[in-house]
Amino acid sequence: MIAAHRRLAAKHPALITIIAPRHPARGAAIADMAKGLGLAVGLRSRGEEPKQNTDVYIADTLGELGLVYRLTGIVFMGGSLIRHGGQNPIEAIRFGAAVVHGPHIWNFAEIYRALDAAGGAKLVPDKDALTDQLGDWLRNPATRNAAAAAAGKTVRELGGALDRTLAALDPYLMQLRLEQKAS
Repeated sequence: MIAAHRRLAAKHPALITIIAPRHPARGAAIADMAKGLGLAVGLRSRGEEPKQNTDVYIADTLGELGLVYRLTGIVFMGGSLIRHGGQNPIEAIRFGAAVVHGPHIWNFAEIYRALDAAGGAKLVPDKDALTDQLGDWLRNPATRNAAAAAAGKTVRELGGALDRTLAALDPYLMQLRLEQKAS
């Protein structure tokens, strides 16, 4: 992500990349790496706010991904360019973000297949393709918004399992309630 940021910032000087590590304890190490490459960094765990000159902001806290997803508009799902298995994209999509992912998504393969087929997510095979896709969506907000809308529609269509399960159980539950009243 830092390499992608460096390439994209040349054409998008106000770009701030937010990195939300799966394990918040890694925040300081990521910040040190970015600083070592000459980037201005902020750490959420230290109460730092992004500033006008911030290049990379590390969201190294728990319970705030919804806020991050709402702010970004584009989310790269980590762990998917390496043989880690990727992360669940549904929360990012529900907050309106367009999703980019790598090929290693076996942890959530079905949802990614559905998202890719609907144009709701973009598969990138490597870091260069990642940078290209991010750049495309930064240049073309309408395309990014269309992908986010397709993703939202796909998640809504695939969701609702609880409601369907309760509807299927309702006649049986009603019978139990009637039997309890009768006794």
